[in-house]
Amino acid sequence: MMPEHTDQTEPPASANGERLVAVATKGEGQIDLHFGHANCFSIYAAGNKGVRFVATREVEHYCQGGYGDEDKRDVILRVLADCVALFAAKIGDGPKARLLAAGIEPIDDYPYGQVETSISAWSARGEHTLVGPQ
Repeated sequence: MMPEHTDQTEPPASANGERLVAVATKGEGQIDLHFGHANCFSIYAAGNKGVRFVATREVEHYCQGGYGDEDKRDVILRVLADCVALFAAKIGDGPKARLLAAGIEPIDDYPYGQVETSISAWSARGEHTLVGPQ
């Protein structure tokens, strides 16, 4: 289960050799939310010592019944700018392209997977297309 708090004073992940990743989740410890339907993202730090929850970042979901609100999507990209990847149950082709252009790797290979297990598996693969925010 996701911690209930929203910590706005996040410890710097890069200081510990960690990378930040965002997760679209309903809060039950699973990657169970479509990117466009997320109104918050859980932020995790992943590194050699494992995966740890860092904070929750609130946003307005941009999906408006078949089309996306570009202004809201831009805000989401700014909110996640320090993340190297975003995990979601599903990410459309348009948002995937926008995330990649912003330096955030879109990951929808682990739908309904456990958050920490999925991030660890992705991190262990070492096949990341990006190394961090540009």
